[in-house]
Order: sequence, then structure tokens, then C-alpha cells
Amino acid sequence: MYEFSNSVIAKPFVMTSPFLPDYGLYLLGKGIRSETRLMFFDLPVDHLTRPALRIVSLTLSTEEQGQEYALSFDFTGPRIDDLLAAFPEPQRETLWRWLEDPTTVGEHRYLSPAATLFNVEATLGGVQQGLYERFVPLIVQRVTVQP
Repeated sequence: MYEFSNSVIAKPFVMTSPFLPDYGLYLLGKGIRSETRLMFFDLPVDHLTRPALRIVSLTLSTEEQGQEYALSFDFTGPRIDDLLAAFPEPQRETLWRWLEDPTTVGEHRYLSPAATLFNVEATLGGVQQGLYERFVPLIVQRVTVQP
């Protein structure tokens, strides 16, 4: 099952307090099943977070029916390669070195120049408990960079 998120306008997320409600929890509450493929287009990548070994996250915000939400995309395995393919070679090599260094877990990296992911296909992950809030990450299944 596919659900096209045409109404999603993703923009860079700036951590503010109080936190925005989580988009993954919102979708879960609307009855979206974990196997549903959600499609997102033209996602800006100007920062990345490394929450754990072998996971890279992109956090953005979106608006749905007048409410702003935070949403996070988790890239794992070959999807990390797909994500990094959006960047030019010198920047890609720098990002790989950052990801290969186990001491960088927990770090945020701001990127200039930014990249754009043409299409991201994701499914809902499980409910997570963060330091300050509960959230449901979107688990990236497929990435397409600009042709």
C-alpha cells in the first residue's frame, strides 16, 4: 500500500522548545499501518544527526491541516549510501569519514552546500522514547537523488 504525501512540505527543522508534535505519532494515530509506503519529495538536507552506529537521521518539519509537526527520517544500511550520493564527491568523502568514526555518535553535522533528495520512500518505525518526548521515526526504504 502506498500513500502519497503530496501535502507534506518539508523544511529544515530547528530545535525549539516546546517541541513540535511528532508527525510519525500523528500518522500512527490516523491509522496508517507500519507497512504503508509514504512518499516524500524534494527534501532538503542541510544537516544530519548520527543517533547511533549505522543510523543517520534527518529531522525536518512539515505542516498538515494548519498544524506544524517534526518528522525524522532514519537511514540505515544501503540507504546511507543513497543519501550520501546526493552530495558532491569531496563532501561525500568527508561525510563517510564522519560516519566511520565511532566517536561521532550523537553528533549533529551542518552541511554546506546542502543537497536535495528528489524522492524518499519511507515506512513508520516503532514508537521511540527520546530524552524529552516520544516519537515515531520514518524508516527510509528508498532514496532517489536528482537525475
